[in-house]
Amino acid sequence: MNRVLLMLLTVASTAVAQTHFPTQSPALLPQKTEGGILFRCYAPEAHIVYLAGDFNGWASNVDGRITNVAFAMTGPGTNGVWRKTVKLNAGVYHFKFNANGEGSGWFAPDSIDERDGDQNAILHINAAGEVLIASGRNPKWKPQYTSHGVLLACYAPKAHLVYLAGDFNDWGHNRDGLVFDPRFVMHGPDGDGVWRSEVELKPGRHLYQFVIDGDHWIADPNGDETDKDGHSVVEVR
Repeated sequence: MNRVLLMLLTVASTAVAQTHFPTQSPALLPQKTEGGILFRCYAPEAHIVYLAGDFNGWASNVDGRITNVAFAMTGPGTNGVWRKTVKLNAGVYHFKFNANGEGSGWFAPDSIDERDGDQNAILHINAAGEVLIASGRNPKWKPQYTSHGVLLACYAPKAHLVYLAGDFNDWGHNRDGLVFDPRFVMHGPDGDGVWRSEVELKPGRHLYQFVIDGDHWIADPNGDETDKDGHSVVEVR
């Protein structure tokens, strides 16, 4: 391969890798309306946004590119949000958004945690037409300050156990990243698939993570801050 071609391929791959898609608020999750299921996407800088899924033949894309405006969403509104309503029967559906119709413009909303092998977002519709979505992002699961300390919540409906590990408990006494001390198991899951722990913390900044099934470490998706190492931060005053 000649040097010029190699440089062009390197630049192209870097551009794709650096493609950034805006964070999708949990408030924009698909929802039931009288006309069908309303999909919304925050993309204020996009020229056009398409909705593609197994319910519309993936917007008839050709090698990842979409040109059929029948699959375009309406927008953006003054808040930068694009919208499209689709009539769907009860079932399980997979979908993504596509910005500008480009092959590199595909993305699933980061507010939906359940994905298939191709990283398409998954949504469930029950017999009543209600949308059921697996999402760990929900304002009601943000850290809550109580008279005894801080109440932390982790959405993990399929977990066998979830541990809380932080600088306040020696990171769950983990051994090479494995946590198995029963003292740090969170309580749950409840009917929504949420695990909770209330911890007494001294004033100051504290770092923590959730450890699903003892070996899968994740930051708190509802926390207000993470440090450079990906630890969630909670501040007690």
